Amino acid sequence: MMLALGTAVVVGWSTGDQHVPGTAGVLASQTAINILIAVAASGLVTALLFVTVGRFKALAWSYLWTLGACLILLATLGAGASMTAWLATIAVLSVGASLLGGSLGSLRSRPAQGFGRPVLALVLALVVLAAPTLWLLTSSQGGPAPVDDGDPIAAVEQDPAAPGPFEVAELVYGSGTDLREAYGRSVDLETPAIDASGIVTGWSEQRTSLWGFDIEHLPLNGRVWYPQGDGPFPLVLIAHGNKSNATASEDGFAYLAELLASQGFITAAVDQNFLNTGPLDRSGGLTGVDVARGWLLLEHLRVWSEWSQDGTSPFTGRVDMERIGLIGHSRGGEAIALAAYLNGHDSLPGDGTVALGHDFGIRSLLALAPSDRQYLPEDGPIQLEDVNYLAVQGSYDADVTSFGGLDQYERVSFTGEGDYLKAVLYAGGANHGQFNSRWGRYDVGNGIPKHFLDTEALIAPEDQQRIAQVYASSFLRTTLTEDQSQASLLRDHRAASAFLPETAYVNQFTDATTHPAAAPTASGFTTAEEIPLPLRGGPGEDSVLSLEWQSGGEDPQVTAEAGPGTASEVVFDAVALTEESHLADAVTVRLTDRAGVSAELPLADIMPLEHLQSAQYLKAAWMHPTALTEPVLQTYIVPLGFFTSTESSLDPANLQTVSLVFDGSRDGSALVDDIRFTSTR
Repeated sequence: MMLALGTAVVVGWSTGDQHVPGTAGVLASQTAINILIAVAASGLVTALLFVTVGRFKALAWSYLWTLGACLILLATLGAGASMTAWLATIAVLSVGASLLGGSLGSLRSRPAQGFGRPVLALVLALVVLAAPTLWLLTSSQGGPAPVDDGDPIAAVEQDPAAPGPFEVAELVYGSGTDLREAYGRSVDLETPAIDASGIVTGWSEQRTSLWGFDIEHLPLNGRVWYPQGDGPFPLVLIAHGNKSNATASEDGFAYLAELLASQGFITAAVDQNFLNTGPLDRSGGLTGVDVARGWLLLEHLRVWSEWSQDGTSPFTGRVDMERIGLIGHSRGGEAIALAAYLNGHDSLPGDGTVALGHDFGIRSLLALAPSDRQYLPEDGPIQLEDVNYLAVQGSYDADVTSFGGLDQYERVSFTGEGDYLKAVLYAGGANHGQFNSRWGRYDVGNGIPKHFLDTEALIAPEDQQRIAQVYASSFLRTTLTEDQSQASLLRDHRAASAFLPETAYVNQFTDATTHPAAAPTASGFTTAEEIPLPLRGGPGEDSVLSLEWQSGGEDPQVTAEAGPGTASEVVFDAVALTEESHLADAVTVRLTDRAGVSAELPLADIMPLEHLQSAQYLKAAWMHPTALTEPVLQTYIVPLGFFTSTESSLDPANLQTVSLVFDGSRDGSALVDDIRFTSTR
């Protein structure tokens, strides 16, 4: 009885966490079906045992039947972020509840042999149940320690997240017929419905009843924050990710949209909640959703283009359709890359029946904890050319656990015909959900499994949102306006350390002004091989040089030919493969010109060699299905003036080689990538 009661509580808790308005009947019927299947399956197994083992040994058949049904229910309930932790939970519940039920039953029957054994069993049951529960509710590894990365070469003087000079107004646009009040008859601007039946399949009558529209009449809904002024202003669309459709995820970016509007950006958070997964998707759900998310953004831009020209909307002449930025979170972070990829296509690639024909001025993409490869075009993962790209990831992301934005970063290229940049930021202690103010601290899991997450180790929600504000403002000002006052932050996270929360940061950066050195050669290492970047989700798309050396020999080094041309900076990416900082000062940068003149600079004078950051988002290491760290390389930018100040005869216009020399007096291992030079500006 106690086992059945405990299982009922766990199942009910998990089911309750999944409930959203309009799905109670579906959840109830699914739960009832699951219970019937579990009871029937366990009954069948028990019957087989009865006619086999039961001929030789008497067993507690009702208990075995109950145990089997409970185990089936629990095993199929959902493990959250850790199957190992969930199996341990099932074991604790099964053993503890069985002991508790048996001891209470024995105490009620007043056994002739006394109460000693039942009481001992009762105490053991309470310990088995209470001790893990107490640990699960109170344990934490603690948050990431701030890292002293030294001083920046150039600092941002004003807070990028400070409100701008514009007063902000708001309005809502949508179909006007939506069942949701926000997008119903009270909308300020009406938009046409669009037909997505050529892209999305699996839309059911249940979905139509829940949302009030079918797949042939999807709405274009959004909330707009816009500056009061004549403009024209750059346009920014924000795409949310895949969460409960009751969350109204677009509202979770008001903190970001209002700030950007005050700084001179028309900002719209678009509604795609009707594409999110939920209880209605248990029997298959929708297909084509990840394409639809990107396609819908282009449909929103089509409407904005019409508003900017039609002479009757409040945005006539006030929207600069040649300066468009897209911000996306989670699935939305991939959707913005897809929108940029589809922009300019006549039709959906590989299909031909879904017309596109859009060619909007999408210049900048900001991806917050983006997914990757949910949609794969026929020619492979999404490749982007001549677009500005920034990806931001939290080290404690329990949903997108591997930094997919690094792969998309690698797939952004520049032709040299424009001034474009790309960057990534890895923020210690940030999770997946807190980028959206309505998603919260529990990234994954329902019921007990959500408590596997170490939420006490996370940075505060307002701190994580400040990181998003600082980087969104700096990125969009730099790439969509003439304001370059915050450009240094994208090159070096330390540039805005006065305005960022105290935690650990790693950043990468490159732009169209950089050119690669020749393929490097390595000498003096015990291991030196090119490997795919070993991300937690598998091999990444970036190929890096993996180095290992032992103490006692000469200093090992990596050397690359500089090539022709005058440079102003030497740039490379690197990380030490250790969780300690004992290799912080282990690298010296050496430049040699064609006359044989050399100059050296300890890398630590610019920035210490980065080490691996903790990425343990669960409460214990044994819970983790993947590695506890992820090797995110730091970009080092070393001005050549640092070398000529100590060796005036060095000729920066006639460089021959650049070498990274490692300290051979101690063991070490590191990853190095993309040795390159910044052309003289």
